[in-house]
Amino acid sequence: MINSFEWMVALRYLSSKGRDSYISVNAILSATAIALGVMAIISVMSILNGFRAELIEKILGYQGHVLVQGYDGRLENYRDIMKDLEAIQGINKVTPFVESQALITFNGNGTGVVVRGLPESDFLEGRLPVRQVRDGSLSDAVEQNGLVIGYELARKLRIKVGDVITLVSPREVNTPFGSNFRSLGYPVVAIIEIGIYTYDEAFIGMPMQEAQAFFSMGDTITTIEYFLDDPDKVDDVIESFYDIVAKRGHITHWKLFNNAIVGAMEVERVAMFLVLSIIVLVAVFNVGSSLYMLVKDKSGDIAILRTMGARRGSIRRIFITVGMFVGVFGTLVGTIFGFLIVIFIEPIKNAIEWILDVNVWDPSVRFISSLRAEVDPWELGITIGVALLMSFLATIPPAMRAAKLDPVEVLRHE
Repeated sequence: MINSFEWMVALRYLSSKGRDSYISVNAILSATAIALGVMAIISVMSILNGFRAELIEKILGYQGHVLVQGYDGRLENYRDIMKDLEAIQGINKVTPFVESQALITFNGNGTGVVVRGLPESDFLEGRLPVRQVRDGSLSDAVEQNGLVIGYELARKLRIKVGDVITLVSPREVNTPFGSNFRSLGYPVVAIIEIGIYTYDEAFIGMPMQEAQAFFSMGDTITTIEYFLDDPDKVDDVIESFYDIVAKRGHITHWKLFNNAIVGAMEVERVAMFLVLSIIVLVAVFNVGSSLYMLVKDKSGDIAILRTMGARRGSIRRIFITVGMFVGVFGTLVGTIFGFLIVIFIEPIKNAIEWILDVNVWDPSVRFISSLRAEVDPWELGITIGVALLMSFLATIPPAMRAAKLDPVEVLRHE
């Protein structure tokens, strides 16, 4: 344990003035470098955590945790399957739906979309997984047999609530004039924002019965989606789904169809942490070099302290204290500023966009429409621990060198 004498000497070295003021300047620069490294790790890792959490949350909110689908795009006797699957524990929501690709046209412009026919209760009870309803009312979809469309799709084609758009089915129907594609006009009753760019630019929702009629599905659907109380426990219940559904349908779950993107984000998190840790490593090298300079400059003081009775261990602890004070102070300041960036991430983003006139967070590239930061306590602890450990290790060689100085040799050359 360090005693009051060692504290006094260490603080005196840290607050040197006059011709020794460069020692204090080096300490400030070293602490600043460590603070910048810690701040970078906390802020960047928090943004990555927030991006991952937001993306998974939006994906799982839009798409069920377990999907039961028909082999040929049609799921027969889906009501019987739903009744049989009621015995599985941990299910909090079930949604049968019809989903198919289609084409919409409006004012001479057209684009491909994904049409999802949902039960009327999803529109009436507000169960659609939307971030916000930009315009219109979801309940009007049932009353008017209208469409609910994504915000980016509406913006791209300049569609407003009340406009009538033409929906074209890719499935041919027989007419007196031969086979042709079915096309019908539907009013737009609501514009919604799901929060994931790729969904917002292609999503169209409509009542399920209307979708069955439009796509000539009869009394069949394409998919039943199941939402679980805990999505991470999907592996525990998936075997029950296989046993009950058997050959009546194909079963998949969210970990399978999102495995690539989730895996890529995990690799990115680890790689980013290692890269940013190099910043801290470079900073603590600066701490070590500053201590070496301090040892060389204070060799006469060290020799005098030794002749007055100071032990090698005491000299070693003095220089370790100097280095650790710099490391702890830099880590503390970096943590505080890292948290400030996390808290004010949206205003900071807006300020950067305003100053540089650039789109920092383009949703068409990053899938989700908002920037979010989320601190992971474990990562925070590891970051602080790594910074302090590196700082401590950087102090050992110069402290050992100071403790090994021979006072006789030093004073002979003074």
